[in-house]
Amino acid sequence: MWLFLIYTIGYVTSADIIEELHDCVHCPELVVIPSGQFDMRFPPSTSGRGHNVGLYHTVSFDYRFAIGKFEVTRGRWSACVQDGGCPDISNAVETSSAPIVNVTWGEAKKYTRWLSKKTGHTYRLPSYSEWEYAARAGRGMNRYFNVPLSEICLYGNTYDQSADRALDLGLATSPCDDSSEVISAVGRYKPNRFGVHDVIGNVSEWIEDCAGPIVRAAYPIDGRPWLGGDCELRGFRGSSWLNNENTFVFESSVFRSHGSRADDLGFRVVREIP
Repeated sequence: MWLFLIYTIGYVTSADIIEELHDCVHCPELVVIPSGQFDMRFPPSTSGRGHNVGLYHTVSFDYRFAIGKFEVTRGRWSACVQDGGCPDISNAVETSSAPIVNVTWGEAKKYTRWLSKKTGHTYRLPSYSEWEYAARAGRGMNRYFNVPLSEICLYGNTYDQSADRALDLGLATSPCDDSSEVISAVGRYKPNRFGVHDVIGNVSEWIEDCAGPIVRAAYPIDGRPWLGGDCELRGFRGSSWLNNENTFVFESSVFRSHGSRADDLGFRVVREIP
């Protein structure tokens, strides 16, 4: 275990001490997320709306947890494949530093089980609220966590001007240039205050939760995943290099079949801290 003092870069400040964990040579790098609480908005049930409006509730974390500093890469996944714990998957970008994509929820779970067996620690996917708590790192709940649109390209790989010039997909374009036309290597952009990279853009990420009632009275307020709903559908969070939504996503847009694959869908892990 190491402690790092991080000097001012983006919205990481010199006052922040970031604790990192790395359980084995081929394990993903982790950062420790402190206990605390935050207000989390619910996605709309029928139509998109602005990120700065809508119901929200307070989620309290009475525990610390560690989360992947980066999205799980092709290189980290390959170690699991070679050890017999994971299937070999065709990746959209076949470089070791790019996120593994085209991975199903079940295959992502195989990777966490492999890590748990290898290290003796409990690895899993993050819950809906753990992911957002770690991603926002104390920033607001508005679009892109209140990072000004003109600065988005410092923090993540979205559908920006360079992608639009190369691909011309007719999508809404970020008003900046992040120099990536498709998926980029992890860690290329600035981290948030907790030291987590690529929570804006690059690839969307599987989470633990089943599809369930995203309503004020029913959703967990302690940071744990919702496992009492339709578990044929599993959640995912975050935008990707193909996304630039100007409204909050639909509720139905944060869940998908656990067996589905996509060129812009990967994952990062959580490791529990006793």
